[in-house]
Amino acid sequence: MDFPCDLTLALVSIMSVTHISTAPATRFRDFADRLSAAGHFHMKLLWIPHQDWPSLDGQRERWLLDSWSDSEDELHVLTWQPAHGIGSPLSSLGWSTFQQGRVTVHSRPRIPNVVGRHLMGRFGKDNPRGLWINGQLFRFYARQLVRKLGIDVVIYGLGHKAVGLPPFDLPVARVFDCLDLITYQDVEAEYIANSDLALCTSRVLVDRLKRFGKEGVYIPNGVSMSRIACGQRDRTRAELGLQGKQVVSLIGLTSSPSLFFVDALALAARQVRNLVFLVVGGGDSLHPIVERCSQLGLPFVATGWVPNNQIGHYFAATDVGLYPGDSNAYFDAACPLKVLEYTAARRPVVATDLEELRRLAFPNVRLAPPNPERFASAIMTSLREPTEFADVSGFEWATLAQTVRQTLAKLVQERRR
Repeated sequence: MDFPCDLTLALVSIMSVTHISTAPATRFRDFADRLSAAGHFHMKLLWIPHQDWPSLDGQRERWLLDSWSDSEDELHVLTWQPAHGIGSPLSSLGWSTFQQGRVTVHSRPRIPNVVGRHLMGRFGKDNPRGLWINGQLFRFYARQLVRKLGIDVVIYGLGHKAVGLPPFDLPVARVFDCLDLITYQDVEAEYIANSDLALCTSRVLVDRLKRFGKEGVYIPNGVSMSRIACGQRDRTRAELGLQGKQVVSLIGLTSSPSLFFVDALALAARQVRNLVFLVVGGGDSLHPIVERCSQLGLPFVATGWVPNNQIGHYFAATDVGLYPGDSNAYFDAACPLKVLEYTAARRPVVATDLEELRRLAFPNVRLAPPNPERFASAIMTSLREPTEFADVSGFEWATLAQTVRQTLAKLVQERRR
């Protein structure tokens, strides 16, 4: 394996080079070649996502890139590979470039945070900027790719804990994809102050940016109607042993750590015959949820992690879906992907009473305070009463990707003037 040499070269370059100049003539040297006969503008885009490459399957960045509307644009992603535990620490140190559909993926070495968390204390998981060296590395990688590829616009998500803040001194358009509320005020201020534009997943976030004197562009999370429509209800329920059951599901496991919703389901199960809790997803949240279900005697089926291309089956198997977040500023500002997907599957949803959900005002989403009694009542009502469903066709990923593309093209062209 030769990737340690690549990492060494990167580290040497960081120590010897503090800034890579990219003159306007260099940035736009290929601009004329990127115009079609009709005068259409084509871009070179570099996206720095908020997660490692494998984890982006089913995430916002992948959906937008895979749904990109202009076939002449060059799409690049600067990312990394996950570390597979302490026993395989070198898995995140690989250096590779490969093609994934239309996207060129530049996977670069990253020191796993697991090392920092267990061995270096203050550099651990909860540090708002992650390991210092990762920030240095990924700023170097970004500058290198911008110069080499003639990038027009760099987009970055909430990657500050994984790879630090992006290089804000790049002489190209800089766009912040504001996925969620940032709980670290200094980090939030740096992202906003140093970006030319911010894309916001919720109108709550758009309003928040106004406090910083910036206008955000509303680009909510989206949905693939065709992916959801492929779900097979009867087959999935048969495979999971759910025939004849009233199925309440939590898909994706975004939820309150208090587990009030499990307590609520246990209360509902006393009055609803054949109620079963379907828990779809993995990660750190799964064990506490399963343990609480067992303690309360709540019937449940836990699938563990499932591939994104199979997720439609679990929406189809559902009678009522849950979005049981905490009542706080973070959840208030979120645009819940799973609420959109439940709605696309024409399933009622019981969710915590949150600001962005109040603004969306979907008729099939019943809002309740995050306490067991009120949430249980909302679940039972949703199982019993028919409802209308919101039209979420405007949230199709292809539609959103087209809006993002038009927004970025306008920004890049304005910067050239």
